Amino acid sequence: MRVIDIAPSEALSTLVRSFTVVEATEETTRVLLPDTGVILGLRYAGSATQLENGTEHLLPDAAFTGIRHTVRRIRTSAGGGIVLATLREGAGARVLDAPLDELSGATVSLDDVLPRAEVIRVADQLASALGPVERVAVFERFLLALGRDRETDPLVAAAVRALRSTEESARIADLAATLGLSQDRLEKRFRRSVGTTPRQLATLLRLRRALASHRAGKNLSQASIESGYFDQSHFIRDFRAVTGESPRRFFQSTPYC
Repeated sequence: MRVIDIAPSEALSTLVRSFTVVEATEETTRVLLPDTGVILGLRYAGSATQLENGTEHLLPDAAFTGIRHTVRRIRTSAGGGIVLATLREGAGARVLDAPLDELSGATVSLDDVLPRAEVIRVADQLASALGPVERVAVFERFLLALGRDRETDPLVAAAVRALRSTEESARIADLAATLGLSQDRLEKRFRRSVGTTPRQLATLLRLRRALASHRAGKNLSQASIESGYFDQSHFIRDFRAVTGESPRRFFQSTPYC
């Protein structure tokens, strides 16, 4: 499997965190860890199936995936190819009219949430594009047209920045007070724009910081403490809740990304 990460252009840097082109030469099953932003995917070759709770579900070629809190197991067919756009936290509200919390944990056809004619048009362009860079450029033009006239909720954006900047467990009540909102009001606005609660996002951010640190060569104990966990056992509890396995077993047996 070939995985190519491509940074967004400056015009899209506040909307998209990264583009990823994934191509499989042979049938491959991999585990996807939960991300902190919603994901838009456009498949230009092959197919993909989600494996969950003993069932198989064919995924749409043009798909929207809301924020999840558990891993997904995806089987990609031989010759499969897809471009993924992972949006920044809260940026999904700039391209979708639907409240993002209504799509939490779901993968739906992109034309269920965006104009069907536009989705068909960009899918056709993507299929005829040559190479990863050209395919990402097609996707960029599509997203620029969708998100150019909308802004992220400024208070939600401030809350996201605060959660990303801290390596300690965030107190949501204190964050709300700093922003001049009640905790209930902050959480409602946050869920609508981000697709999850501030506390749940903080958990995902902390977990991904620890995993990135571990991948960079630090042992799990050091990585977890530096990422804001009280101790390694706290990290292991969060990890089990997301993956269903202990870190040792997961890292030894599971192809993941």
